[in-house]
Amino acid sequence: MRRDFRPSPLKEAMPVLRWLFFLMVIGALGRWWGLFWFCLPFFGFHAAFFRNPRRRPPDDSSLLVAPADGKVTDLIEVDEPKFIKGKAMRVGIFLSVFDVHTQPAPCDAVLKFVDYQPGQFLDARDSGASAKNESQMLGLETPDGVRLVVKQISGMIARRIILWRLMDEEIKRGELLGMIRYGSRVELYLPQGFSEILVKEGDRVYGGKTPVARRVIKTG
Repeated sequence: MRRDFRPSPLKEAMPVLRWLFFLMVIGALGRWWGLFWFCLPFFGFHAAFFRNPRRRPPDDSSLLVAPADGKVTDLIEVDEPKFIKGKAMRVGIFLSVFDVHTQPAPCDAVLKFVDYQPGQFLDARDSGASAKNESQMLGLETPDGVRLVVKQISGMIARRIILWRLMDEEIKRGELLGMIRYGSRVELYLPQGFSEILVKEGDRVYGGKTPVARRVIKTG
């Protein structure tokens, strides 16, 4: 199943932007310039935070793109028992408050599994954030049945995880799955033997654009 649907990150920002704009108007009309100038940078920050730059994935369909903007903090082999149900390579990406916070799909896939877990709000760079923080696991299945996971993890400032997709919905590589508000972490889990990792710790990646892995299991 595929919808003709385009998520709008800016729509998520509108409640805060309306209030800030209202306060700025009150400040200007009442000549309370302190209020106006106090609200202006917050208005600009929120508008910029919810930006959604247009990006084109690489032409090579064997390349999996980053599911988030940010810095690669760790590459670890782990057990993933919930959806992949086996060994997987985990690619951890830290997102600062200045990064784009949408999560594009790393490859063509169908959303087959969603698991939301309440939790703490540790700094997303903390080694315990993956297991302890509020998170949402998105299980994706490729057209030939390979399973991988994109995990959205709240940070110390992030307090809302958003999913724009429905179960059994088809998503193309680079299309948006959801977003996280403010500082956070995103993890990509790739099953053992599925792909060759193309990034290393410390690399800067851009969601929907930067290749993070090359598929070695071929379709058909």
